Amino acid sequence: MASELKFDLEQIGDILEPPVLIVSTVVGRGMFTLGQAVQQRFPEPSAVQHIALEHSQSQAAVNEDLRRYKWIYDHIPLALHLIYRIPLFYYRKFLRESWFSWTNLAPLKAKIEAINPRTILCISHRPAFWLSILKRREKMSFQLWGLLGEYGNTLGWKYMYWDEIDGFLSPLERNKHDYAFPTQLAFKTIDLPARRAFEALADTPGSPQCVLLVCGYLGQGPILRLLRLLLHANHSLRIHAVCGENEAAFDEATREFGDNPNIHIHGAVESLLDLMKEAGSVITKPGISTILETHAAKRKLFLVKGVPVAENHYNARYACSNFAAEWFTVERFRQWQAEVES
Repeated sequence: MASELKFDLEQIGDILEPPVLIVSTVVGRGMFTLGQAVQQRFPEPSAVQHIALEHSQSQAAVNEDLRRYKWIYDHIPLALHLIYRIPLFYYRKFLRESWFSWTNLAPLKAKIEAINPRTILCISHRPAFWLSILKRREKMSFQLWGLLGEYGNTLGWKYMYWDEIDGFLSPLERNKHDYAFPTQLAFKTIDLPARRAFEALADTPGSPQCVLLVCGYLGQGPILRLLRLLLHANHSLRIHAVCGENEAAFDEATREFGDNPNIHIHGAVESLLDLMKEAGSVITKPGISTILETHAAKRKLFLVKGVPVAENHYNARYACSNFAAEWFTVERFRQWQAEVES
């Protein structure tokens, strides 16, 4: 079967009826960043509002989708393998909301009514799930679109009120999905975008002697071990290590490396842009926004393990095939430096 022609996101204003509202999520932050990148593709980005779902949800919904997720990530990360592989976790919530209207959606309804959009574009399955419930439950008339922010057929989109969704944007072709798409659903295959400022970095390559080490906004990853490995490989490296919201990792890294003038330890940052300007390579887990922005900036991309399934399999596989990414090893990092500097 011939490949579908990709839809140019620069034309997104032609298919979504204004006024448009983008709703993303701050679970992991990558989807919110992706929402910012999509917003920049509209002819008048300032006319498109963009909000995080969690800022308009009831406390109970925030606890379930954000705080409980972060607790699991911090304390029993192996449980994420079950969440991302076993349908029961998503199906339970789907049935609960179908049968009992369990979650209070009044705060979300009030926010939508105050903005009064004609079209809502949901970045990731979380906002699409709750907005489709709201549309169904309250008989609201906005057009609802979803955007897949991973390079794979993830479970979160499978248990969805698809009859309430009018359109779908995906980096995968339609025949790669097994979701219950309505026959009338408008489907567009797209390239996922990075924010424009990172595309502008492509003309100014960073130094191979400078590395940006980042393990997502939650800061989950072997930051200390990677710092030690990098310094063992090349003690003169200049390294920016971003610990995100992981205060324990930030404190440990500061204690161990704070006296080294070449090592710069950062907490949560709103953007990697300034740090990436100097770096010739980025070592990261396969979070969607970081791999997109690293590729857009034409920096060398090295990967370490991240979230099961979506990151470690789908995103990593795509990045290795299309972004010249490689799994990080000290040996391969040394080889890359030698190749660049020769």
